[in-house]
Amino acid sequence: MKKNSYFYILSLCFLLLVLGFNSCNEDDSEIGLGIIPGSDKILLYKDTIGVECYTVRDDNIATDERTLSPLGSYNDPIFGFSKASFACQARISSNNVDFDTVEVINSLKLHLKYDSFYGDPSSSQTVNVYRLKKDIYIDSVYYSEFSLDPSEYEFLSTAPLAFNPEDSIMTIELPLSLAESFVYGDSTNFIDNTTFNDFFKGFYVTTDNLSTGGCIYSINLVDPESKMALYYNDSAIYNFYINSKSAVINMFEHDYSTALAEIQAALNDTTALYDYCYVQSMGGLKAKIKFPELQTLFDSTNILINKAQLKITIKSGTEEGLYLPPPKMTLVAILESGKYDFITDYKVNNLYFGGSLESDEYTYVFNIPFHIQELINGNEDYGIYLFAVDNRTKPYRSVIYANDNSDKSMKLELYYSKY
Repeated sequence: MKKNSYFYILSLCFLLLVLGFNSCNEDDSEIGLGIIPGSDKILLYKDTIGVECYTVRDDNIATDERTLSPLGSYNDPIFGFSKASFACQARISSNNVDFDTVEVINSLKLHLKYDSFYGDPSSSQTVNVYRLKKDIYIDSVYYSEFSLDPSEYEFLSTAPLAFNPEDSIMTIELPLSLAESFVYGDSTNFIDNTTFNDFFKGFYVTTDNLSTGGCIYSINLVDPESKMALYYNDSAIYNFYINSKSAVINMFEHDYSTALAEIQAALNDTTALYDYCYVQSMGGLKAKIKFPELQTLFDSTNILINKAQLKITIKSGTEEGLYLPPPKMTLVAILESGKYDFITDYKVNNLYFGGSLESDEYTYVFNIPFHIQELINGNEDYGIYLFAVDNRTKPYRSVIYANDNSDKSMKLELYYSKY
């Protein structure tokens, strides 16, 4: 820690005001105040202190009912292998569906609306669609470690993972046997969505693993164009919708056996300090940050934090052009229980809180004076977590300067008063 400067506030001099009123003579009079006593001066300081930053797993995040669902896999030379899949319900678009008018079944198709991609889209991938044999529920909470056993789904179809550039739709042909079970099966399965989801529990959509390259696409399942469609009688269509009332579960996998040695070492010993910290979305990695120097910087002196900025800089040259860093990150306070809550500064003013990527400096800046004041006032420093804002839907990642003691290392800039 280095003390940069201090100066006096409230050492004010008042102007001498001279007023004169006389038709023949000018008699000056003085109106003023004395200098404020030295004992009342407030010292204002500026300090920059280092922080401790650790890389830990972010593997316990809720992933159900999100607007976007990632799909695909890729091999990152720094972070290793990542994969995203999803499970979802389809819903009938009307109650008491009657298929008596169906004379010819033309096809049954699953349409998925494309939103964005992450990685190298030139890599060929294969998507596999399965029928769920396990119930999923919209009113249940599912976490990123959720997975399906092979006994809980059965194969329906496979297709290249590719989107029509004209409408951003991927279309997957489903078996006619499934369509026939709808049209010629028990009509009581179509009384309402409860009976339909008991009969057809939904889809599990995943991809084959890639050994090199790859890409993860984000699918907008709640877009009206994401649906299962029954085409019949040559020109008629019946739509089964995936919408805001459907249960949707995003599912993630990470394999760090091919990741950088420093990532593997950090995960094996989460108490060790390394030069860099690693943040990865989709239930991957997050940074844990603590401020141990605050305990030695401030003792019993009365302190008022005027400004506190946590500055975080991304390391360049980490293929960040292909694997984009998150455009916005956030901080949460770790509680004694190990759970976490919004940091006080976010609750007070989330617009001033910060966290957006400043591209010209490749830096995130957070304004956290309330949190630092709480620590100085005696709150236990259980740490704060740093992760991407869209960590459940977009596969961002970044390498961050952490504990390397360079001018780019993570730091906390403080402006404070002693009184």
